[in-house]
Amino acid sequence: MKKMATLLRQRLQQPEILLLPGVYDALSAKVAQEVGYEALVMGGYAIAASRLAAPDIGYLSRTEMAMAAKTITAAVDLPLLVDGDTGYGNALSARHTLRELEAVGAAAVLFEDQVWPKRCGHMAGKQVVEAKVHAVKLRAAADAKGDPDTLLIARTDSRAVLGLDAAIERGKLYLDSGADALFIEAPQNEWELEKIGKAFPDTVLMANMIEGGRTPILTPKKLEALGFSIVTWPCSLIYTVTKALREVLTALKEEGTTDGVKERMLSFAAFNAFIGLDKYEELDKKYKETP
Repeated sequence: MKKMATLLRQRLQQPEILLLPGVYDALSAKVAQEVGYEALVMGGYAIAASRLAAPDIGYLSRTEMAMAAKTITAAVDLPLLVDGDTGYGNALSARHTLRELEAVGAAAVLFEDQVWPKRCGHMAGKQVVEAKVHAVKLRAAADAKGDPDTLLIARTDSRAVLGLDAAIERGKLYLDSGADALFIEAPQNEWELEKIGKAFPDTVLMANMIEGGRTPILTPKKLEALGFSIVTWPCSLIYTVTKALREVLTALKEEGTTDGVKERMLSFAAFNAFIGLDKYEELDKKYKETP
């Protein structure tokens, strides 16, 4: 069986853009696999929300992110792109982070150039480190790869702080420093996305679609035409689940039953089938001790 990193590399050689939904646990990843996605992304925003009920402002540790990734890669057979934040320290920290995320099955790892504690790329108040500081982190991470196919993605948040031209220059430096792909976070209009695509014609470029964020929502085909190879939707599921939980819990509290919202739920039997109870029972029978 091919490694997930190799599968991801091979998929990115195809001309069609790769659409990644943002998953935050094993269950959401399993649903995405059943629906038919080819790969997944796990970002800090959804993990902070699901694990801590907290905003994405640097509360999560490397270990917490690695453990979240481990539960996802154990549940599905799809390449997973994992947010490595800033690398959690200096260049040696980034090196260790790359190795730790590879060890739990990450096919791609992303490192950003924000000052720690970082925050969601579409929030106000971001700061970025000196470009050369992040470049060294990327070189250390590239050198640390246990699998040469692991996709190292350089992210820059400098668009909001220094402007688009500065972000493009940082992108060039980061690619020269060993990154395999580039993510310029939070372009503010279609013209900026087009300029990024033209500046990096032979590069794996990633775009981020956040409902209500700073970047305009474009279709995959449009982004593909602008030169992008990957598009992620990192927050859609966590927004949807939060709304659904609130609605069902409100109905239960007000009515004392879920009868009025049953159409929004899977049945007992359907959910058990989805999570593989039948397979477990087959194995239980196979290995059950006979008297």
